[in-house]
Amino acid sequence: MDHALIKLYGIFSLEVEVTLGSGMTRRKALSKTYWFAKEVPGGTVELRSLDVDFNLQGQLIEVERGELLSGYLPEPQATYKYLSRPLMEGDGYREGGNHAGAVREYEKVRRIDEANIRANFGLGISLLALGHTDKALYVFNNILEMDEAFADEHKHLFNELGISLRRRGLFDQTLQYYFKAQDMTSMDENLQFNIARAYFEKGDMEKTVWHLLKALDINSYFEEGLYFAKYVLDKRLIPKDDSRSEQLCLSLRAAGMLDV
Repeated sequence: MDHALIKLYGIFSLEVEVTLGSGMTRRKALSKTYWFAKEVPGGTVELRSLDVDFNLQGQLIEVERGELLSGYLPEPQATYKYLSRPLMEGDGYREGGNHAGAVREYEKVRRIDEANIRANFGLGISLLALGHTDKALYVFNNILEMDEAFADEHKHLFNELGISLRRRGLFDQTLQYYFKAQDMTSMDENLQFNIARAYFEKGDMEKTVWHLLKALDINSYFEEGLYFAKYVLDKRLIPKDDSRSEQLCLSLRAAGMLDV
């Protein structure tokens, strides 16, 4: 493994020598301060100081990677206690349906790492589940500003939040979210299908079918898309003589789901 590729992240400490007292009582002592460090593209590390309760304080400063490694000490126990553990517990609570507990743990993470992608996704999902729509949309708008949120490694969280938005009837926000993902990722049949579902629930059949066809064009054997296409045809949601109806029929025939 090339350790140079590992992004620096977590809580670090800095020890500096300070002079206490004066005159005959003057003495030297070490003062230890704690910092949250996060490496950003280009090898620069963003640093924010932490107070005695491990909350962010002061202004953000930037240092070179080498400066952090030579002058600061990693604090793995503090990183686990204040970042890793609450993040894991938040995920566990959310997946188990304890959304109030999840919100509490995710907020602990965001006290230090305000832009933590997992914490922001989880927080948005749990706030929606609790019916705190305004707060959830505030978090959602933050996510839209995070390009990294749309990386493949976060796809399961991305999908979960999209479904949560749609189920709450927040179709405009759902579509805004999916179109941001479309700009940030490669063409994906699941994404096009999700856009089609959002338009369908919004009542826009023209755009529903357009994105459904796009999904099937990407993957002609996409099962969810094929079943959706069959539903649209069976319910006669578009006219039989519409050219798009024939396109859906062709897709179903090719997959063996419609008699010739």
